[in-house]
Amino acid sequence: MSVLGGLDALAARLPAMSSLPRVELGRFPTATQRLEHLSERLGADLWVKRDDLSGEPYGGNKVRKLELLLADARARGARCVLTGGATGSNHVLATAVYGRALGLATHAVVFRQPENAFVRRNAARCRALGVKLYPVTSPLSLPLALARVAAATRADGRRYDMLPGGSTPLGTLGYVAAACELAEQVRAGELPEPVAIWVPIGSAGTAVGLQLGLALCGLRTRVVAVCVGAPRAAATVVARGLGALTRRKLGVGDLAAHALELVDDQVGRGYGHETPAALEALELARLDALALDTTYSAKALAALVARCRSGAAHGQVHLFWNTYNSRPLDDPRS
Repeated sequence: MSVLGGLDALAARLPAMSSLPRVELGRFPTATQRLEHLSERLGADLWVKRDDLSGEPYGGNKVRKLELLLADARARGARCVLTGGATGSNHVLATAVYGRALGLATHAVVFRQPENAFVRRNAARCRALGVKLYPVTSPLSLPLALARVAAATRADGRRYDMLPGGSTPLGTLGYVAAACELAEQVRAGELPEPVAIWVPIGSAGTAVGLQLGLALCGLRTRVVAVCVGAPRAAATVVARGLGALTRRKLGVGDLAAHALELVDDQVGRGYGHETPAALEALELARLDALALDTTYSAKALAALVARCRSGAAHGQVHLFWNTYNSRPLDDPRS
């Protein structure tokens, strides 16, 4: 049985979505596989969705969003993209990689985060790709700084403004499509229907898109969104607002989705700060040959590990959605 992937899976559910401009950046559907070692160790039936291999030369969760957002930029005649994130932002790097391939320059306002190997590597690759960086000291400075840079870059030609994380209603449709892709895989027998999907939540587009897509496809699976920086109350406000706007974009305002389950016990000292649980999750993931980062994906896996150790997930099917890029990108200019 063939499985539709990416935006094709969404268009099969909602034919109106087939008219969305898009550029093919990813390789979909991404694989699912059972985490044999972690399942045995933790007493649950654990699986992974390999969005870390969603594209080449760069994978991770941003590829699905950028297929729509960069297509929109091109359709509007843009010559550059303005976005933002942390100094080690996966989103900024992914935008730079794929924007460059499409002839779009990338400008990014970036706020400081604790330095580690992941952060230094992403920052170096952004510089090598020619990203014009505008540093600020705090994420609270990001909105005003983006507005200032937007005013200053008008002379650089047509500019496309992209919210940090690519978490606009349009970008979020990439993860509505991802949930439809997963539903196809479940119905094809590639994996059992999970009780829950575990993802990190930052700008909320991945979690909200999955939440809406699961409802659209009639899966009973819920989304567990693991806070990596903002507390649960703030993440809830962001997710609800984005969910309402994305439902409107889909044209299904009455779509009844399971409420997001937000978990905020993995935040530690805040965004970008490594935690002992995340570092342990990083090592546990290697048992099943998975690469993670300590800012997002390792914190999400740490929450799943904690749930398993509590006994609450015993014998249940849970799906860890790997949002990190595991492509090597040895040459930062590639």
